[in-house]
Amino acid sequence: MNVFKELILSVYDFKSYKEFLKNKRRKVFLAGIILTVIYFALTMIVPFIKFQVKTGGFVKIINDYIPDFELSDGEFWIEKPIEYEADGTYININTNPDHIFYDADEIGEYLSDYYQVFLIDSEKVIVKNKGQIQGQYFSDLNIDFSRDKLMAFVPQAYLIVAGIMVAAFLFMAAFFFFGVLIVALLGMIAASCMKYKLTFGQLYQMGVYARTLPLLLKAIISFLPFSIPMFGIINFGLSVLCIVLAIQKMKEFDLQQPLEVYSEQDNYFK
Repeated sequence: MNVFKELILSVYDFKSYKEFLKNKRRKVFLAGIILTVIYFALTMIVPFIKFQVKTGGFVKIINDYIPDFELSDGEFWIEKPIEYEADGTYININTNPDHIFYDADEIGEYLSDYYQVFLIDSEKVIVKNKGQIQGQYFSDLNIDFSRDKLMAFVPQAYLIVAGIMVAAFLFMAAFFFFGVLIVALLGMIAASCMKYKLTFGQLYQMGVYARTLPLLLKAIISFLPFSIPMFGIINFGLSVLCIVLAIQKMKEFDLQQPLEVYSEQDNYFK
């Protein structure tokens, strides 16, 4: 049976789980990788594409929102001042030579009304976060940077994003198969309670397919503007429920077997 068809059947046709147990390990592993790819695409690739379409990408963001600036020889210059104040946050970037902020150890009393502060003048940067105020002079940094250099860095930024996504996918894949391990252990308890004999390997195979519905729901929920309390428990609970329903179908199938054999013999003697 096609892997994609199996994943679809795993959501609603629980008698199919008995057939899944006949699959070879590499096919079960492929099913898990495909599920991870689908979840990764929905939760990371799609949002990134939406971000690219909505903003026009990093280059357009720089062009539209970041004014020309340059940091050279310990002195910072920006094309136009920036000031923002809202919800306990205050940002002021002004490199006019006549506009110099006090040092970090002197400015505390002027920032008492704000939780977060970001101040930059031509010679230093001052940051307040969680009650701590820190300052740094550009002359101590030995850094030369500008808007043009930032623009030239964009291709590398996309490579970094790609690297982060590859690492995120590998983490998701590892977490997926670890999650299946938990589902298999819970499935073993369920099978014991239902008095149905299955090996841990069989339960692990079933666990891979039992993750289909919860992962799809988790991906859909990630697009909602709100979160569902304790969904992590619900998530694994759904997987265990799928295994319980599959075991129930297996028990029903086993009970029908003797009746089917007897019926065939009866027809033979007739």
